[in-house]
Amino acid sequence: MHLNYNTEIQSKKAVLVGIKLRHDIHSEVEESIRELADLATTSGIKVTCELIQTKAAPNAAHFIGQGKLGEIKITADQTKSEIVVFDADLSPAQTRNIEKILNLVVIDRTGLILQIFAQRAQTKEAKLQVNLAQLQYALPRLTRMWTHLSRQATAGSGAASGGTGQSGGAVRGAGETQLQIDRKLISHQISHLKKVLRDVERQRQVQRHNRAKIVNISLVGYTNAGKSTLFNALTSADQLAEDKLFATLDPTTRTVELPKNQEVLLTDTVGFIKKLPHQLVAAFKATLEEVAESNLLLHIVDASHSQIDLHIQIVNNVLQEIGASNVPSLIVFNKIDQVNEELLCMLQIKHPKSLMISALQGDGTQNLKSHIADIISKHDICLSISLSYQDAKALDYLYNHGHVVSADYRTEEILIQAQLPRRHLKPLDQLLINSTHTIQ
Repeated sequence: MHLNYNTEIQSKKAVLVGIKLRHDIHSEVEESIRELADLATTSGIKVTCELIQTKAAPNAAHFIGQGKLGEIKITADQTKSEIVVFDADLSPAQTRNIEKILNLVVIDRTGLILQIFAQRAQTKEAKLQVNLAQLQYALPRLTRMWTHLSRQATAGSGAASGGTGQSGGAVRGAGETQLQIDRKLISHQISHLKKVLRDVERQRQVQRHNRAKIVNISLVGYTNAGKSTLFNALTSADQLAEDKLFATLDPTTRTVELPKNQEVLLTDTVGFIKKLPHQLVAAFKATLEEVAESNLLLHIVDASHSQIDLHIQIVNNVLQEIGASNVPSLIVFNKIDQVNEELLCMLQIKHPKSLMISALQGDGTQNLKSHIADIISKHDICLSISLSYQDAKALDYLYNHGHVVSADYRTEEILIQAQLPRRHLKPLDQLLINSTHTIQ
């Protein structure tokens, strides 16, 4: 059983609703609802109107006041909208209460993001992760819209019982209501998906162990900051890079050649966003652990966006949530071709250790590679080697895996000064049979 969201919302018209609470900053509320509009457009919804209510605290029953609900109903009728999207997480009770009053489909921010993830999941792993997040979100919200699950259960499909081969009819108990049956089905499927994803997590751990001898760098950042465009520029890959939110869900890893014969693995990851649903953070645990296990994070920031500081803070919050806040990071401001010199100077002053690039135009990408190489080199070993000509293979190894600073060819030996990543020291030692070396 796969709980994909109803595709009928695509191409339908919607009214967007936000709320400004007592301590909220109005500009941030406006920016948030603009982002909600982008999310809606990405999901295929046509936005007809954006409404914001100022209120001291959310209404426990309806989130917003009765007067604003009446305004929404009138606006929806005038614009022929069939959906109302709220820029907040609604409780199951609030969703049901609003739907009863408006007689319209009600979607909250989390539900909309899950819809987009469901549309964009391509690989088997991503589909499993999104399906788990959807089921966890749906479980407390079971209403008439989920009654299609029971039809799958009573059809006797093995998939309806989470792929265990049980008959769907075996789930039914005497006197059970349809809602109870649906809850059992979803709970069973959640357990099954968690087990499958635990197996995926173990596979990823093995893969990370096999890659432990190579430096791992992950691209992180707010969604649509240009991570995939930069990934393509650095790796000559053809990763999907669209001017849309959440264009990339599946982590992709490629090798990057840096100056000084350094080789690293670069991973493109899913973008973060304000109010990133906890269901997604939990479901994408195995994927996000790639970030936490990295040697270096490139924090990509859209320099042209009006909410730069907020985006940086949100990404930092998510990194802390997934246990990656202690991983060394470098802020890289992207899209500088869309920003004036005055703003770039201000950003450089505020973030003196940051770099400026345009991944699309290629500006600054070579400097970024050199900077990464310098960061990695700080962890390299400096060697002085008296190399015997009998161990000439060791010199080839140094040129291929390190940086030879100098090589003084003498009659009986070669005096070498070199830098080498620590992980290559043991293989080098095995080649220095007739030679000596010291670590500086």
